[in-house]
Amino acid sequence: ACAPLWSQTCGTSVFSTGACTRLDGALRAVGTMAPTAQREWGRRGRGARGGRAGPSRVPCPLPGCSTYMDIVIVLDGSNSIYPWVEVQNFLSNILSRFFIGPGQIQVGVLQYGEHAVHEWELGRYRSAQEVVEAARNISRQEGRETRTAMAVRTACTEAFSAARGGRADATRLLIVVTDGESHDGEELPGALAECDRRNVTRYAIAVSSAARASVSPFPFVLCQRKAGVCPQCDAVSPVPRCWATTCAGSRTPRISSARSSSSPATPTRNISSTSRTRPRSTTSWTPWGTGSSAWKDGLLFGAVGAYDWEGAVLEQSGRGRIVPPRSQLRPHFPPRLKNHAAYLGYAVSSLRLPGGQRLLVAGAPRFQHKGKVILFQMASTGTVTVAQALTGEQIGSYFGSEVCPLDVDGDGVTDVLLVAAPMYLGAQSRETGRVYLYRRSGSPCPQRLLSPAGTLHPEPRPQDSRFGFAMAALPDLNHDGLGDAAVGAPLEGGHRGALYVFHGAPGTLLPQYKQ
Repeated sequence: ACAPLWSQTCGTSVFSTGACTRLDGALRAVGTMAPTAQREWGRRGRGARGGRAGPSRVPCPLPGCSTYMDIVIVLDGSNSIYPWVEVQNFLSNILSRFFIGPGQIQVGVLQYGEHAVHEWELGRYRSAQEVVEAARNISRQEGRETRTAMAVRTACTEAFSAARGGRADATRLLIVVTDGESHDGEELPGALAECDRRNVTRYAIAVSSAARASVSPFPFVLCQRKAGVCPQCDAVSPVPRCWATTCAGSRTPRISSARSSSSPATPTRNISSTSRTRPRSTTSWTPWGTGSSAWKDGLLFGAVGAYDWEGAVLEQSGRGRIVPPRSQLRPHFPPRLKNHAAYLGYAVSSLRLPGGQRLLVAGAPRFQHKGKVILFQMASTGTVTVAQALTGEQIGSYFGSEVCPLDVDGDGVTDVLLVAAPMYLGAQSRETGRVYLYRRSGSPCPQRLLSPAGTLHPEPRPQDSRFGFAMAALPDLNHDGLGDAAVGAPLEGGHRGALYVFHGAPGTLLPQYKQ
């Protein structure tokens, strides 16, 4: 069962990404997945102090969402940092701008001087309000030495670990707040190497004057939103736009605080990044599960919003998770046709051919306004090989919005494919709907796997019925040894709806309904 409009949060935006739940014979949920997230659904939430929180579930994040991060702030608490209240205020100001919550940002703080102390672990606080309140209550550790290298190494090797709430698939961000004076600078290269091995992106905030920042173990850059210093700045990811800037003429991304004060005792607005942010996925924010189909060892999902609403499919099977790149679909949905919203994946299914070969089926009901259905194979690399394409005959009929394969004689091979066009206009311009019947031809020609075999016949009188809006294969209802089929017409009879039953015949389906 799929919910294509199931939504996820990224920053202040909400995206309908879709989710599907697998049900057992008693209609109990036995597994849920959100393919867009590209991460396993159902990680258990952490308690208020980093412990287990029972059966609670954490929403899967979006792969292109820049707010899915683990951030550890390494805070210099030595005697040279003063006044401490300014550091607390600055830290609270930064943290209040983070999108903190399940599936988004989680923050941990490590304070150091001569020793490193984990003030709180990742995931301990579940909202920006909780984190800001905790930051206001941090006491300075003090100490005569500032061992920045030791603190950086501890943060990279311990603070991002799973034992301290770290998420293996989250972007890791380390922010060092210091005045730049370090007593173990010779150990810094080794500490940074540990961070590199763990894919930790590093930033540093200069506390104190520019002169002291110049001896910092990190390459601080003076970039401020202040006339005469850096008059032109552009927003960059992955941090909130209100304090992410880049100095004009510089290739190094920086993050800038929104504080207006720049006195020597106040943390200045200078941060320098040492790595790049990740690119966004072109299929991240799209409704997966609009169409879905299952077979013995796999699942197929449709994603009508992928690739600017041209659509796509996703296979989840023993081969892994496969999404064809846009280039593989372009030959069959060429840009020259200005096909901006084909909705490929609106309906999906699969066929079984003699010899056990499986063909995937996907409908694109808005292709060239008439609709299209493709029968294809997809390699583990995402390469798509289309075996046959079926096209609609009437504009706006939504041909391909529903497909239904039938194994009439039960031999494990598909005999018939039903393709619906529920908005097909019939007599008196009524949306009567139409269901097309295609039979397996047995032809050796690969382009003629299925041959047209007419249409199914609903109630003949003109009416808005949308015949074919839903279809399903049925077991042998009349005990003739052949499978049957059901076709829905939800608007028939003054919107009361109707369900038609069609009986099977050798190798096909009888076109006249029986019930």
